[in-house]
Amino acid sequence: MRDLVLDQIDQQVRSASSEAMPKEIRLLDDILLHMNHGMRPLSGATNDRGLNFLAMLLLHRAFGSLWRAREDAVCGYPVQSLALCRSALEDWGTLCYVERHPEKRNVWLRDVLDEVEASEREPKFSEIWKDLGQLQEIAKEAYSILSLFAHPRGVGLPWLYHWDTAKTYFHVGGHFGQRPLQMCLYFLVIVAQPFLERTARLQSRVLGEAISEWVERGNEITKEASAFLERVHGEILKDLEAAGVSRSETRED
Repeated sequence: MRDLVLDQIDQQVRSASSEAMPKEIRLLDDILLHMNHGMRPLSGATNDRGLNFLAMLLLHRAFGSLWRAREDAVCGYPVQSLALCRSALEDWGTLCYVERHPEKRNVWLRDVLDEVEASEREPKFSEIWKDLGQLQEIAKEAYSILSLFAHPRGVGLPWLYHWDTAKTYFHVGGHFGQRPLQMCLYFLVIVAQPFLERTARLQSRVLGEAISEWVERGNEITKEASAFLERVHGEILKDLEAAGVSRSETRED
């Protein structure tokens, strides 16, 4: 019976989220579904047991994290949503790294394939971000901010309760808040959208070329994503500053 009550709470929050930000949620869904559609023909294609195999694993892992983060966001679990968003960003960074250094693929595949051995350690994410060139600062800053929410620190803890003059109410189950929802959607779009490019790269390697119709639709979605990010960027910065987040306080852990 208790599970049913929590399900009802989540459904009420889901409805409130859908009513408050329908276009933004639909944009994120479009990105994730397009990523899924781009991966689908790769699953049944002749593949290798090296870079392409690892890339598919990372894309699959990221999709799962992003979809569950989407669900947490709309059901009122913003802290958990952003923690999963950070996990997907790690998948993206790893994928970028191994595409630039395919000889390193066995570092990740040694626990997946019996025939693979590797003596090197996995690079730290501080090393991976430095390897991204022009994308370094954007990825590093996003990862640092998401880390503040992923760990039990003051930035995310206030989202777990609200209070009035009489009592403090802890959120046992989801709780709707438009500002936290917008924060989640902002970072989810930032992290999810670049996976379309990585999916296209994998299509090119496995199929010989990227699927043109899929790429065209991806470009349209990317324009929509860029417009959304530009529109809410100022509000997100204000919310982060109000929460006490500054560049000097962010870390890479």
